[in-house]
Amino acid sequence: MSYFHEIDSARVGSFHRRLAVTAALGPFTDAFNEFGASISLIAVGILFHLPKVLVAVATAAYWVGVAGGAIGGGILSDAIGRRRLFLYDTIGMAVFAILSAASTDYTFYFLTRLALGIFIGIDYAAAVPLLAEYSPVRRRGSLLSFEKVFFMLGTIATVAIGLGLTLYVGVLLAWRYDFLIAAVPAIILFVLRFEMPASLRWAQSAGRKDLIPEIVEKLRKNGILVDPSKIQVEEKKSVRDNIRAFFNRRNARAIAYIFWIGAAYALTVNLVSVYSSTVLEDLGASSVLAEIGTLIIDVVGTLGVVITLFTVDRLGRRLIGLLGFELSAVPVAVLILAYILHFLSIPLVIGMFSLFFLINVGFVGTLQYVPAAEVSATNARGLSVGWEKLFEFGLALPALTLYAAIGLYHSLIYDFVMVIVAGIVLYLLSYETAGRSLEENAEMVSSGRKDMGEKETADT
Repeated sequence: MSYFHEIDSARVGSFHRRLAVTAALGPFTDAFNEFGASISLIAVGILFHLPKVLVAVATAAYWVGVAGGAIGGGILSDAIGRRRLFLYDTIGMAVFAILSAASTDYTFYFLTRLALGIFIGIDYAAAVPLLAEYSPVRRRGSLLSFEKVFFMLGTIATVAIGLGLTLYVGVLLAWRYDFLIAAVPAIILFVLRFEMPASLRWAQSAGRKDLIPEIVEKLRKNGILVDPSKIQVEEKKSVRDNIRAFFNRRNARAIAYIFWIGAAYALTVNLVSVYSSTVLEDLGASSVLAEIGTLIIDVVGTLGVVITLFTVDRLGRRLIGLLGFELSAVPVAVLILAYILHFLSIPLVIGMFSLFFLINVGFVGTLQYVPAAEVSATNARGLSVGWEKLFEFGLALPALTLYAAIGLYHSLIYDFVMVIVAGIVLYLLSYETAGRSLEENAEMVSSGRKDMGEKETADT
């Protein structure tokens, strides 16, 4: 029996819900900053007298920061533990959101956006593994899906607040208020996360026997009874050992799988997620109507994430990923036909972009938080999550550049082909990780087997 049987077979209770929410408020803050930046771009271009190239570079700074912070944070998360980063990265998130709001020149704005992105990336690499390591087997996918639910709620909140602030104080001030508001959840997070225990799985893997009594006591207070005498602590590992636990030949397929989840999503979603308002304005929509259309698209996308939250543990990761990509081709095909036959309209674009978001963001977007936390050994789980975020965020800018260069029609053609190819490749690379413990998944990957046969239930 696994050392972690009591954790894996536990009923979802208040402890799991608190942990899921406190972990998911990180993505909420990310969405608030990421999409709040779109409000700032017009203003900083005017205030700091910037050409479009430098405005684009400022946008890239945040994404580069998240990508770099995630991969570096993943290595740190495996080396020093999830909880330290999980707790103290919130300070950096709050400080640099406030400093971004106080920017008086381009250089300061660029650096604060870059630093903020780094701390957001670190948070992903700490929060996602910690949540995975305490989630019961049968509900692990749904609990990890809370990350995407809160990301989408953050997107909706920042679009709605940004629209209101723009109307109330004007575009030149709205972005400053938006970034100040973005600091609030980070401050709240510091308080909420203080009582969360360190990861028992990480302590066992990292040879930290000294942490186990305190962790076990915190779990006992939350109704999860673990016998510390049965836990055999492994030898301490170096950073080099942890990196090798992920980057090795036996793990090659998992490396490719996690890379493709992040890369394929980044290379297909951004036409809608970033350019939807631009497309609507090009069709004649006012800026307010374009923002309302974007808000509708985000709300429908959030519905897709909620659907995935309730189905990902039943349908499995492989089928969700395949459907997410392949069905995304349908609304894109409708828009291509409408473009060719000259009946492209604002309502049709809002409707089809919404359907695309429901499927692509709902199914594939949610997987950004699930398999990466499931396929690796404990001492490489942070790095695995960082590896996915490196490409999810790192390839966003090339994708945006491509869309801008080839125009709407060819972007639709590209997305149509890409989602079909992406779904097939994802299915061929993927492992089914639902219904198994993290240790069983890691053993399946390291052994080179595609599957371990029938799913095991948590109580066997």
